[in-house]
Amino acid sequence: MTSRATYSSQELPPYTLEVFEELKRCAADGSTITYGILAKNVGGVGARPESVFPALNYIRDHVCLPRELPWLWMLAVNRKGQPGGGAWTNTGVTLRDDEHWNEILRSVYECDWSDIEIEDQ
Repeated sequence: MTSRATYSSQELPPYTLEVFEELKRCAADGSTITYGILAKNVGGVGARPESVFPALNYIRDHVCLPRELPWLWMLAVNRKGQPGGGAWTNTGVTLRDDEHWNEILRSVYECDWSDIEIEDQ
């Protein structure tokens, strides 16, 4: 059995601020980013894709959902261009179809993320 680390809203998992800024750049560009490239961008060469999962979960659970912001963490995707199963945890929603996925992306891209910070909670 794998245990998952949980973080309070006061403590940040590794790379959280860097992942948040990288996702904000993707939102501004209207793009997604694979877990692997995101890990490399924030952790350096050799960083494993799963190294960004705690940061993505934190952004989901402590930034976007409680503040009713668009789902920024969903810009991190697998090689198939879709968010992994854990991306949906705590949302109460599952991907229904491509239109639903496009709706999620559209809401993220349309949001002005420039003044939104993790520390503003």
